Formats: sequence, structure tokens, C-alpha cells
Amino acid sequence: MKLTHIVVVLLAVAGPVGALAAEEAPVTAGPAPLPAAVAALLTKDVAAELKAGDLAALESRFDDELKAALPDAKLRAFWLGVIGRGGLLKSCAEPRTFLAKGYTLAFTSCTFEKQKAELKLTFRADGRLAGMFLEPEEAERPAWTAPAYVTPEAFRESDVKVVSGSVSLPGTLTLPLGDGPFPGVVLVHGSGPQDRDETIGTLRPFQDLAQGLASRGIAVLRYEKRTKVYGKEMAAAGDVTVKDEVLDDALAALRLLRETPGVDRRRLFVAGHSLGALLASRIAVLDGALAGVVLLASPSRPMSEVVRDQAQWLAGPGASDAQRLAAPAIRKEADALADLYAGRPDPISGPILGASRSYWLDLRAQLPVDAARSFDRPILVLQGERDYQVTMNDFLGWRQALGGRRDVRFKSYPKLNHFFAAGEGRSGPEEYRKPGHVAAEVVDDIAAFVTGARKKN
Repeated sequence: MKLTHIVVVLLAVAGPVGALAAEEAPVTAGPAPLPAAVAALLTKDVAAELKAGDLAALESRFDDELKAALPDAKLRAFWLGVIGRGGLLKSCAEPRTFLAKGYTLAFTSCTFEKQKAELKLTFRADGRLAGMFLEPEEAERPAWTAPAYVTPEAFRESDVKVVSGSVSLPGTLTLPLGDGPFPGVVLVHGSGPQDRDETIGTLRPFQDLAQGLASRGIAVLRYEKRTKVYGKEMAAAGDVTVKDEVLDDALAALRLLRETPGVDRRRLFVAGHSLGALLASRIAVLDGALAGVVLLASPSRPMSEVVRDQAQWLAGPGASDAQRLAAPAIRKEADALADLYAGRPDPISGPILGASRSYWLDLRAQLPVDAARSFDRPILVLQGERDYQVTMNDFLGWRQALGGRRDVRFKSYPKLNHFFAAGEGRSGPEEYRKPGHVAAEVVDDIAAFVTGARKKN
């Protein structure tokens, strides 16, 4: 439910980190700064520890402020995210050193399996680390070619703004050509700071869905996720819940689509993926007037169980070196989440898997199957059988919870992964870097559901 590209992660909030400079800066009174040659050698040692995954050795270099800002659990969660997105660290170039306000700064360009990033270190005069920053090089967005099931002359796309409270989110409306009115779908993203296309690696599943459905006479609205556009502001706000991250904006998108000329306001749907699917039924209940929902790779169980399965998969047969290296850290986080859900004390004092406790408790408050039971209109549940992030255990959970309802349809696809692209063998994050599209049968199944379902009077 995560795993996009490397993101910029601030590892320390100490003052000197914000004063990085490319030129020599005036030195304040106090101990002489660490010599540049020593800083360069220490930087090479830090890079070697990161490459080996020796986070205990790295942590022993922290000063008191950095230890407080980046405790063991948070450090391991950060590094788990880095190698999950960028792969293993391969090498780092010769460091470049500078002076800033009595500190010695060292920059080195590091090459990961999937991306390059600049490692920036701040050293005190005694050699302790006062700050650390990993800044990715901006990778070009992979080219996208429309799949064969898209008919470009059948629709037009226009830029829109989804206004949700005080925020404005850029979006794209894909509207079929013709008289209408057309049924409409709002696409709701999975976890992480997703763009409107839900881009991951070479895949753009929401662009596939939007243009594929519009080619079949369905209006589609997709938009940038709030954490993509307002990431810094949300981080500064502290405790964020799914209401802040997802629900409010999805409801605003539905209001916009409902007011769009040419769209049938009586036939509006939410199609959520992963986290968006988990919350789709809650969105539908809050909206109160939807014709149905589509659940793409939706967890049906508590997130503590979903995360536990992901941790086990990381260490399972066929796992890559990067996945095995990441397994202990994510297993520790998964155990902490299970403890939180069970009301037991846990050893992690900060965020769990990058999210606050209030966020996880908000997700625990209402299981997705409970929200779906309270939504009395058609539901389509779709699942890739090769999905390792949301598994067939969740699909079985949906069948057990809703299998008795005549207005709920279920379908799984043997060759499809978490993003409903086809593949063979064991699925993993490396698969998302291969060119692919949402399978045509998924688009056809959603289109048939949307055009066949009718809102109750």
C-alpha cells in the first residue's frame, strides 16, 4: 500500500541542518569545526554502515538532539522506506565538505538500485552527527502510452480544482463526448502521497482507469492527494486522521462531479484502491446518495493483520536481498501496530510505519466490512490473486462478510498484482518498474458494473 519513489526525509530538526550552504560560512565562536578531511572519512564510514544496514553503529554517532529526534524505531522505519522504494544502497561518491555556523557539512551522491540521492550530513566539532538529510534526485516521470482499450477520440480531458475546506487539489475530469448524461466515478487513491494518476514506477493505474472508463461512456474524476500537495503542512499539523487525509477530499470530489454538466448525478460511484477501497464504503455512507462502490484490492481485516502478512512476505521464499534486509524493521513495526490495536503497551514511542497512533486508531474504529454492511447499494469487489500487499485472505473476508447479498459481486484475477497489472510468479515492488497497464478485463468489469447498477429511488 506504499512503495513509490524515494521521498525527501528530514532526519533531524536541529538548527544547523536548515543552514546548509554551498559556500564557506562565517564560523561562530566556540570549538574549531571538525576538519574537512576527518568529516570526509566519517562520511564514508556512515555510507558503509548504511550499505551494510548497520543502523546500531550509525545511531551511536548521533548527538543527544538527533537521538531524541530519531530514536531507533523511527530510524529503522525510515531506512525501511528508503530501501523499499529505492532498493539497496550500492555506493557513494567522494564527499564534498563545507562549513556552516561552526559545523562541518559533508555531501555525497549515493546510488541505490533504483535511484540516486544526495546524503547530507552535519558534524559537530567532536565528530558527532547533528543532522542527516537524504534528498533524492528528481527522476523523470516514465513515459506513458495509452493501452489498446483506450479510445482517445471518445472523450476529452480538462483540468479542474477539487476545493475541500481551505485546500485546493488539482485534478483531471475525463468526460465522454456526446449528449449524456453519463454515469460518473471518483477515483480514491491508496496510501502515501499519490498523484492523480496514482503513479508508481512505470504504472499509472488511475490514468488507465479514467481513460478506459471514459472510452466506455463513463465520466471520471481523479485528483492529487492532499498529502501530495500539502505534505509539509500536514506533517506540521501533527496528528492526522483518515478524515483529514482522504474522506473530506473524496466527498468534495463527489460534490464537484455531481455539479458537472453532462454527468448523471443519480449514477455516481466511488472506486477506491487499497486504502481508498478500505474507506470507500465510509465515503459512500457519508455522501448518502451514491449508486454504488467499487473496491479494488481492499483490506477486509484490521490493518494490524494486513501489515503482519506484509512483514511475513518480506522474509518469505524468493524474497530479494533488499526485502530480507527490510524484514526485521517492518516486523517490529507490525508487532507495535498489533500491540496498539490490542491495547497492549509497545516499545515504539513515536509513529508506527510513519503514521501517528491517532491515524491507526481511526482506521481501527470501523472495519471496512462493517461500513459496507451499512451501505445498501451495489458493491463490486475486485482482487488480484498475485497481490502481496492486500491478499486473497482479504478477498475471502469480503466473501464471508457480504457473500449473502445479491447486490454484491466478487471477482479475482489469477495473474494480476496489487495495481491490477498482469505478471507471472512472485509479485514484488520491482514488478512495478516494468511497463504495464490495468488489465482490460478489469476496466470492462467496472464499466459493466457502473452502467448496469442503478441508484435506488
